[in-house]
Amino acid sequence: MTQREEELARVLSGPEFAIIRPDDLSVLEYSLLTLRRARLLNGAGFAANSRWLGRGDSARFPEFLRTMGWIGAYDLSLLNVLVSHQIAGDALLSHGGTEQLDSWAGEIETMERLYCFAGSELLTGSDLKQVRTTATYDPQDRTLVLNTPRPADSKVWTGNSLHSGDVAMVLARLEVGGRDEGHHWLRVPLREAGAVLPGVRIGRAEPKGGVTANQTGVLTFTDHRLPPSALMNRWASIDEEGTYRSPLPRHRRFEECLATFTHERLFPSVGAAHAQLLACAITTRFAAVKQTFGRPLIGHEHYRMRLSAAVGRSLAARHAMTALSEVAVARSAEGAPARDQVLHALISCGKSGCTGDARHTLAETRELCGGLGYHDANQIAPLLHDYEIAVTFGGDNTVLGYQATRFALRHREDFDRVLDEAVAGAERLDAVRVLRAVCDVLLDRVEQDGAGEASAQWSRAVHQTLAVGHWARQASTPLSGRLLAQYAAVCVLEHALTALRAGILDQDALLGFEAARHEAAGAPLDADALLRELAVPEGLISAPIAHPDFAERHAAAAHGGTTAA
Repeated sequence: MTQREEELARVLSGPEFAIIRPDDLSVLEYSLLTLRRARLLNGAGFAANSRWLGRGDSARFPEFLRTMGWIGAYDLSLLNVLVSHQIAGDALLSHGGTEQLDSWAGEIETMERLYCFAGSELLTGSDLKQVRTTATYDPQDRTLVLNTPRPADSKVWTGNSLHSGDVAMVLARLEVGGRDEGHHWLRVPLREAGAVLPGVRIGRAEPKGGVTANQTGVLTFTDHRLPPSALMNRWASIDEEGTYRSPLPRHRRFEECLATFTHERLFPSVGAAHAQLLACAITTRFAAVKQTFGRPLIGHEHYRMRLSAAVGRSLAARHAMTALSEVAVARSAEGAPARDQVLHALISCGKSGCTGDARHTLAETRELCGGLGYHDANQIAPLLHDYEIAVTFGGDNTVLGYQATRFALRHREDFDRVLDEAVAGAERLDAVRVLRAVCDVLLDRVEQDGAGEASAQWSRAVHQTLAVGHWARQASTPLSGRLLAQYAAVCVLEHALTALRAGILDQDALLGFEAARHEAAGAPLDADALLRELAVPEGLISAPIAHPDFAERHAAAAHGGTTAA
């Protein structure tokens, strides 16, 4: 753990952050507290657009990503407030011209004004190509008139917007002289001095099933007039005569607008990875002190099998994110990461793996902690409720799988080279060879049959290959090696039918992987050694069940700190 991560852990255990959600706060008060916390972290330099890949020191990007992961483990609402602002800010920083950057980059960096990201619409959802929000150029007064054609075309899931957002970056169709010029980004003020502006209506995209402190709104625009400078003009402009100009052909403008999404996939992924690590650390500590049938929970073989599987997924997620950050840094030296389709495909696979496994790991650790695992104070249940939506927000995992296979096929040679490099030096582990071959078979199937079930299977296989390849080179303790063997065997068994049909493995080999999994999973576990592998900052663990006197702590909380007379 780096010094910066340790500093963050101290801040997150400090007075302003000591209780994630105080019991006496309403949802609105909790969201305002979370916004205040976000600004504190931003001001302390833990989270800002200048630390994004391609903007700051690339060598420090992996540390920044881990920092964001620990913030997401503390509270996904807090991470989402920061990410909503930063992604919206990136839309301006990536597509704005020189004068626009001079005017607005500062307020993005400092969070002086709170930004919101307005892409998805109620009817079209994740299919951004079909957005219907329009910005029509009016030559009479040289303004852009923003409109929501129908209620179903309202912008939805707009983070930060409901109570506090000052500015939205809106994805809209630009119409000039009666011609639809395609997708463009616009900087759209929502409020001045806290008051919603004329032409803007902000409704509630709430209540949600989780992530309650990230205030989300539904935005509807009616003749909302904007100056020409609202149009991001790095590659598009409207001159004094009202003529639209762009060096990009119309079909390229949509792809250019999507160039801001690469980082958006990374943040829920790394948050999900670190949330799993935290949940496993809490569960391990509880399992070491909770007695059942005369011994600690961790002393029961079946319990250990379930816990070690959860720990394996969490460690694999950490290794996958480390591998992805290393690939991203290396490739950023060759060109803008936001326009790298191979990197985008890899990160999409990482999101599918990390967020998909988080649902499983968080549900399993909640159950492994029994009824106390469902108590909010013990941290796991809130993480479970919050991260359930991570498979959808930031790009639906299934849709990302379709898109990632398309990009991988478009750049097949480059993509294969990256995967080969990811497993180089780890071939001694049979599972690495199998998973790498499964990736090829599944991508061939997508090329032959089109996107579908194989796309989702391929996305997971790529995630697992990245994780196992990196882990195999890093495993330095017997326990790490055993957890890796168990996780790798589980991955191979997940793709058993694919491997059998393709002749990658035969039945005896599959039975061998199952035997290896069972042996590794049932072996004794030392709680202290497990906690060292998880390496979760102590300051992030506030759960009563993580302490030997958990029963007394819960009893004191139940009675308001008083004892019976």
